Amino acid sequence: MRALYFALGISLLAVTAGCVISVGGGSSPSTTSRTETIRTTTTEQTRIPATYNDVMVALVNSAADPIWRAAWDRPRTEATWRELERNAYQLKLAGALLQIPGEGPGDAAWASDPRWSDWSRDLEDAGNASLAAIRSRDAGDIQRAGDLLVEVCEGCHIDFKAAMPTGGKFGELSPTPSMPEGRELPKEPR
Repeated sequence: MRALYFALGISLLAVTAGCVISVGGGSSPSTTSRTETIRTTTTEQTRIPATYNDVMVALVNSAADPIWRAAWDRPRTEATWRELERNAYQLKLAGALLQIPGEGPGDAAWASDPRWSDWSRDLEDAGNASLAAIRSRDAGDIQRAGDLLVEVCEGCHIDFKAAMPTGGKFGELSPTPSMPEGRELPKEPR
């Protein structure tokens, strides 16, 4: 899993660097050539080196669970609070990464869907809300941040992936509240 985090971090760094170099430009032939290469890469070919499913399961699931739990099982140590902060950053970064097409078979189509873009930004916002709540150490704020995460995650899965939330990767999903109007998420195939 550390390898996936590293690869995703490098991809985000490369995209960010490409944007800075493209904006900065330059007059020397070697800089111009590199700028054109990066501009082409960032606008036409950039893909995160993982599927959206990989990002969701490896980053989002493992980061959201501790934040949800913190609403009813308040952290008792400074180390636990710091870990929750890291989890909130992980959610924020996952939301940003999910705005870049992944290498999965349906990822490019999802990336071009305005609903996917909205849900990805909502996840990034939920990460920011979680970070603010954790820093406040207020139980009510943490509960509201957890509720927002549930809303974002369930809403996106209803729109895009209700039948098989994790794609069978990394075990089972955490227990979630039942869906509105008596609907429930389908069980994953075994």
